[in-house]
Amino acid sequence: MGRWLAGWAVLLGGALVAGCGVLGTGDDERRAREVAEQVLPGRLTVIGARTLVPETTGSEITFSLSDDPDAAVVLRVDADADRCDGGETCAEALREAVRRGRSQGEHLRLMREAFEECGHPVIAVDQALTTPWVEAAPTNRNLDEVLAEIGACVARWTTARAARPDAETPRWASVAFADPGTAARLPFAKGDRPTLLRLTHRPRLAALAGVPYYVAAYPVAPGAGGRAEAGTPTLRLVAPFAQREAFSRQIDASVLPRLRRTHPDAVAAGGSGMGVWRLEPGRIDRMRGHVLFCARPPADGKRCLGDLAAVVTSDTEGRHASVLKVLTDIRDERGVLRLPPP
Repeated sequence: MGRWLAGWAVLLGGALVAGCGVLGTGDDERRAREVAEQVLPGRLTVIGARTLVPETTGSEITFSLSDDPDAAVVLRVDADADRCDGGETCAEALREAVRRGRSQGEHLRLMREAFEECGHPVIAVDQALTTPWVEAAPTNRNLDEVLAEIGACVARWTTARAARPDAETPRWASVAFADPGTAARLPFAKGDRPTLLRLTHRPRLAALAGVPYYVAAYPVAPGAGGRAEAGTPTLRLVAPFAQREAFSRQIDASVLPRLRRTHPDAVAAGGSGMGVWRLEPGRIDRMRGHVLFCARPPADGKRCLGDLAAVVTSDTEGRHASVLKVLTDIRDERGVLRLPPP
């Protein structure tokens, strides 16, 4: 399963050009239609095409399947060379693409059915088909309840997934949470697109990732009879790059005055907020991480890389920071940073 999921993530990157052909794809589209009629007459419809950049020939053609509304079939065709990726002949390559597309469609159905049955419909899925998005609004008060509810969905999903003949059971199953306000404003792909393409619609995923969101990662343990149950999750906050930069600047500015109470000449290494920061257990409004600093400015005007580390908690904007302790001996003999989990 891991192999075709990885392949799908690469292929989907440009597979969806809205329903009409793209300049330079005409011959490849015609060849793809010919092969489709040879392999599955009347059951494959071209819904997208794109040229293969930076290659100078060939196109990526996307089909829908008349008997599977969830699946999408992606075939790379070079009509000039009469070549298709994935097989010795174009017919063979298309059969493999159809097999892969059906398998992906079935994987998606298992995911959607599991989450719908427990009351948290999937509103999007990452392009690797490994992380569903659901609508959720966790707070400090309801966090345990929300994680337990979605954990029940994950248990259904991983159990169904583990029962597949081609199953590869990952150690973790991740679910992304979309705030209800964000979920209500999501863009849509065309309604006639296969479910897979609608749920992996690039503008839809970009809108979800354009604001801070939470990801819960559930450990998965294979059980008897192919069952896979999700255990206690970890939760992390994911923010767009610009907001992570703002957090980093703020956390350095918030912590430095506190450090100078015990290290009067302390200077911050800078960029600490771009490292690993974890939500405090049971909280969504407090984070813990490391702030690197030097006890005094380095000689000769050199930049402080950090020979000490403060373990810090703060709110999610980098304000109201508290220094819990200061770590020494944080680098090995080669100067490589060695920090414990925050």
